[in-house]
Amino acid sequence: MKSKVNLAMIMISVLFTAFGCSKQNESIETEPYNGKPLHIGIIGEEPNVREEHIQFTGIDFTDLQKVENYDAIFITKENLKEADKAQYAKVYNNSPRPFLFIESQKGYVPFINEEADFENYPDVDSGAYAYLYDSKSKRYWGYGLYNDVVNEQNIQDVYSRIFKTIEDLSVPN
Repeated sequence: MKSKVNLAMIMISVLFTAFGCSKQNESIETEPYNGKPLHIGIIGEEPNVREEHIQFTGIDFTDLQKVENYDAIFITKENLKEADKAQYAKVYNNSPRPFLFIESQKGYVPFINEEADFENYPDVDSGAYAYLYDSKSKRYWGYGLYNDVVNEQNIQDVYSRIFKTIEDLSVPN
């Protein structure tokens, strides 16, 4: 009889452990950005965002001299190697607009430092999905995904936070 009770206790313990320790939430409900409309120049594919008042315009690297037309410039993962060229570091460092480097495993430094080489620059283990660099304030922001889970909802949350930062940067101090 005692062995049946012990077996039952073990089974109950296993069930509590299995169901009580469920995995962490993979997403979080957040509010979309509802600030002023923004016009973003993007080198690469336009992201899927929740906000309808964000306008993306596809540009290429030759357009970087005309950034005044945009609130920010985004550069996607597929274009980061090209974005690392020394000639663009001057643009990033003297731009009146912030630059966003999407899915850069190397942070933002290889882009703003003419001497740094993207290919040989060490990976930054920050957990950031994207880095926003603002040359006017000489500041950067890293944006991580909720619980480091890559899914549409978490990526859209990151973009909403990025849009808020861009809006904040556009307001004169």
